[in-house]
Amino acid sequence: MVVNDEGNPVQRAKVVLGNGNIQVYTDDSGVFSLEVRPDNVLIISANGFREKVINLAGTDVPDRIVLEKAPLFASDVIDLPASLKSAKREFVGATDRVTGKALESQPDMVFSNTLQGRLAGLSARMTTDGPGNNNAQLYVRGLSRQTDNQAITVVDGIERPIDFLNPQEIESVEVLKDVNAKILYGPRAANGVVLITTKRGKENTKIFEVSAEYGVNMNTRMAEYLNSAEYARLYNEARANDGLSPFYTEQQIQGYEQSTGANDLLYPNADYNDYFIEDLNPFRRVNIEYSGGDEGVRYALLAGYRGSEGIEKVGKAVAQDRFNVRGNLSIDLSPSLTAHLGANGIIESRKWGKLHQGDFYSALKAQRPNEFPFVITDPDFMGEETPLGEEQIPPLGGSLKNPQSLYGDMIYGGYQEYQFFYGQTNFGLDLDLGKLVKGLSVSTAVTFDNYQYHRAQQINNPVRYAVRVVTPDSLVYTKLNNRVIESDRSENGNDIERNLGWSANINYKTTVDDYHDISFTLSHFYYLNEQKDNRQHTENTNTFLKSTYAYKNKIYIDWVQSVMGSNRFARKHRYKYFGTIGAAWILSEENFLNGAKYLDYLKLKGSYGMMGYDRATGFYLFNTRFTDGGNVNFGERNQQGVGRTVYNSLGNPDLKWETSTELNLGVEGLFFNRSLAVEANYFNEVRDDIIFNSPSSIYSATFYPYTPHNLGKVVNNGIDGKITYYGSSGNFRYDIGANFLYVKNRVVKADAIDHPDTYLNVEGNPSDAIFGYVSDGLFRSDEAVANSPYQALGPYKTGNISYRDLNNDGIVNEQDRKIIGNSFPRTSIGINANFKYKGFGMSLLGTSELGVDFMRNSTYYRNSGEGKYSVLARDRFHPVNNPGGNLPALTTYNPTNDYQGSTFWIQDASFFRMKNVEVSYTFSNDTWTVRNIRVYLRGTNLFVLSKEKDLDPEVPASGVDNYPLMRIVTGGLTIGF
Repeated sequence: MVVNDEGNPVQRAKVVLGNGNIQVYTDDSGVFSLEVRPDNVLIISANGFREKVINLAGTDVPDRIVLEKAPLFASDVIDLPASLKSAKREFVGATDRVTGKALESQPDMVFSNTLQGRLAGLSARMTTDGPGNNNAQLYVRGLSRQTDNQAITVVDGIERPIDFLNPQEIESVEVLKDVNAKILYGPRAANGVVLITTKRGKENTKIFEVSAEYGVNMNTRMAEYLNSAEYARLYNEARANDGLSPFYTEQQIQGYEQSTGANDLLYPNADYNDYFIEDLNPFRRVNIEYSGGDEGVRYALLAGYRGSEGIEKVGKAVAQDRFNVRGNLSIDLSPSLTAHLGANGIIESRKWGKLHQGDFYSALKAQRPNEFPFVITDPDFMGEETPLGEEQIPPLGGSLKNPQSLYGDMIYGGYQEYQFFYGQTNFGLDLDLGKLVKGLSVSTAVTFDNYQYHRAQQINNPVRYAVRVVTPDSLVYTKLNNRVIESDRSENGNDIERNLGWSANINYKTTVDDYHDISFTLSHFYYLNEQKDNRQHTENTNTFLKSTYAYKNKIYIDWVQSVMGSNRFARKHRYKYFGTIGAAWILSEENFLNGAKYLDYLKLKGSYGMMGYDRATGFYLFNTRFTDGGNVNFGERNQQGVGRTVYNSLGNPDLKWETSTELNLGVEGLFFNRSLAVEANYFNEVRDDIIFNSPSSIYSATFYPYTPHNLGKVVNNGIDGKITYYGSSGNFRYDIGANFLYVKNRVVKADAIDHPDTYLNVEGNPSDAIFGYVSDGLFRSDEAVANSPYQALGPYKTGNISYRDLNNDGIVNEQDRKIIGNSFPRTSIGINANFKYKGFGMSLLGTSELGVDFMRNSTYYRNSGEGKYSVLARDRFHPVNNPGGNLPALTTYNPTNDYQGSTFWIQDASFFRMKNVEVSYTFSNDTWTVRNIRVYLRGTNLFVLSKEKDLDPEVPASGVDNYPLMRIVTGGLTIGF
C-alpha cells in the first residue's frame, strides 16, 4: 500500500520497475501488486509527492510505502529554450505537453501529423504531397500575421525539421505559446515554438525494447470521373449550349457503351482510377530502444526504420525507406562536471517512376476516358522499328491534346530516385561552481547539423501515336514524338544545408530567510543556418537575463530582458532590446481557500511583454541591389549591344524590427481529489511594424522597384485550454479529456488601399478572409437574365450563375465583392480518451475544426472546356435534359462568369475526424526472460464527418491534385527484455 505521511492511501500513484517495461498504478485504496525479481528497483511517483526509489536487492519492501509530501506540480518539469527547465508549479507562462509515448500509437510516415489534436493552442493542419511528404502545417494560436504564420520546431535546443523523427525516440513535445517562454529562443520564435526533447537515459532504469509493426495504407476520398459514353453525351450537350454541332455521333456513343475497355482501338473507355491506382499499399515500422542509467552514467540508443509504398498500380510505385539512429549519453566526469553528447543520423531513400506524384495526378485528372487507347492493338500497325539493343515497346496511344499518355510514362518512362542524409550532433558541459559560490553553475552547448540531398534520374520518352478514323476500315496513325532514351543515369538535383548553434548560461540560485527564492540566468545563444545558393545566410543571436523570484513557494515573478540580433537589418538596427514580465499566484495555498471542499489546486498566472521577429524578413532589404539588365543597342542600325545594369531592389536602411506585444492571462486548477484538471488562457497579441518587401499601395505603378517599409499591423486574440478527468474503479482506469482553441484576428494596417465600398477593405477584417461575390444561384430562365443587373464578369445566359449587385449601381463588377468566408478555423478541438483494464488498453483521439471554409475551385467541382468531366457534371443545369441541376450549364469555352469566387462555390469545411484508435493487450511479468509483450491494433484517419461529402474537407486538393489522405491500419508487437 502506498500512503502519505498521514497514513492516507495515495491513489493513482505510478509504480515502475527499474527495467522500465512494467508499470502499474495504485487503486483507490493505494494498493498495488507486482511479482518482481529481487535485484530490481521500484520507482514510485505521484503528483504532490517526492519520487521514491526502492532498491529491492538491499531493502525489504514494507507493507506501507510512505511518500513524502511535496508541493503539487513541483516535480512536473517544463523544458524551455537555452537548456532551461522550470517546474510547472512556478511557470508563469502558457505551454502544453504531450509525451512521445502517446504519439507512438499513431502510424504515420510524417511526425508532424501525429500532433494534430494533441496540444492546446497548436493547430496541425494536414496537407497533400504524396506519401512521406504530406507534412502538417503547424500554427500556434492561429494567425499573427497576414502571411508566414507557421511556428518553428526546435529539437534538443536548436531549430530543426521534425518530420523525419520517430515517435519512439521522443521524450516529450511541448508547445510554447506566450511571450515569456518564446523570448528565450530569440527572434525566430514569435509565431510560437514546438519544442521537442529526445529520450535520455534515466538512473535506476534499464530498458531494452523491440517493436515491429505492419499494416496498410488505404485510400480515402478521391475524385471520380465519368466514363466515355457519359462524357461524350455531356460534351455534345456543352457544344450545343455554345451553339456548336455535336462532336460525337450516336454510333460512337453506342460504341463507347459497348467498349472492351482502355485498349479498345476505336472506342476506348478507360477508368483511370481503377486502372492506375491500388486501393491498398504497405506500411512498415521497426524500432529498437536500449536506454538506462547507473550512478554517473545515463544512456539512450534508439534505432528505427519506416517504410511505405505508393498507390501506383501500373509501372513503378513510389517506394520510401527511412532509417533513424540516435544516441544520447550523459557522463558525470566529476562530482561537479557533467558532459552530454548526442548524435543522430537519418538516411532516406525514395524511388519512383518518371512522374512525380503531382504529375501523376495531373494526368489522372486531365486525360479523358475516351481520348486514346493505352496500347494500339491493330495487327496491321506495329509502330516504328526498334534498333538492335533497344527495348521493344508496343505502339502507344496518344492525342494531339495529350501526347504524353500516362500509361506510356508509367510503364516505359524510366525512373527517378533520391537519397538524403541528415546528421545532427550535440555536445554540452554542465559545471557546478557551488564550492566557490553556493548556487552558482555554468553550462555550454554546441550543436552542428548537416543535411545533404541528391536526386538522379534516367528518363525515357516512348513514341505515341494519335489514331484518326477515316472510315471504320481505314485508320490513320499520326506519330506525335520521337523516341528519346537517356543512356545514362543523370543527376538532376542536390542540396546542402548546415546549422550551427552555440549557447552558454551562467546560473545563480539562492534562498533568503527560507521564504524568498531568487535565481538569475544570463544566457547567450548564437544561430547560423547556411543553405546552398542563398546569398545571405540566416544569422541571429539572443542574449537574455532571466530573473525569477518566489515567495513561500506560492507567489512567483519572472522577468526576462533580452537583446536580440539579426543580420536581416542594417548595422544601426541590428540589435534591439526587448523585455517580458510574468507572475503566478497559487491561491489554493492561501488561508482563505485552504481546506476548500473539492479544490486541490488553483493558480492564477499572467505574462506581458514584447519580442522581435525576423524570420519573415527578406534578405538584404536594407541594401539597394543591382543586376544584369540585358543589352541596349547603339550604332549603325542599332547592331552594337552594350550591357546595362538595372535596379534589382531599392534598399531601406531605416527598416525597423517587426515586433510582437503579447498578453496572456491564465488559470490552472485541480479538483475533486485531483480527478479533474483544468487550464484556460486568454491571449492578445499585437504584431506591429510588419515589413512589406515591395509595397504597391504607397507608390505609383510607374515607380518600380518599390522600397520595403514597415507597414503592417495585426491584432490576434482568443482563448485556449484543456480539461481532463481521471477516474478508476478497481482494475479499471480511465482518463477523458479535451483541448480547445478559439482564435480570431484583425488586420489593422496593411499594404492595401481604402475602398469606397468599405466591405472590400482588407484593413479591419480578418487576415484569412475570403472575398467573393454573393450568388443568387443559377439563372433558370431568360426572363431571370433580363431582369437582373448587368454582370461584367464574362458572358452569361440561362444556366449561368447570378450575382447580387451589392452597391446598387446597376452593374455587377469587382466592387460587388465582400467577405464570404474564412480559410483558418475559428475553433480547433482535440478529444482524447484512454481506458485500461488489467492487460487490456484502448486509446481514442478525435480532432475537429469549426468555423472554416474553402473555395471549391478545383477541376473536380468545375467542369468545362476540353477537360475531363467528374461525376459532379451529372448535376449540371440543362433546361431539357436536367432542369433541376444545381451546377452551371456545361460549356466548351472558359466560363469566366461562373468561375468567379463566390458564395456559390464556398463550402463549410468544418469537420470531426476520428484521428487515431489503438487497442492493445499487454502480458508482463518481471520474472520472465521476456518481461513484457504487448500486441496492438492501430488505425489513423479512420473516418471524417462533414458537410463536404465528395472530397476531404480539411485538404480538398487531396485525391485531385495529389494523393488522397490515407487511412492507415496496422498491427504490431512490442517485446521488452
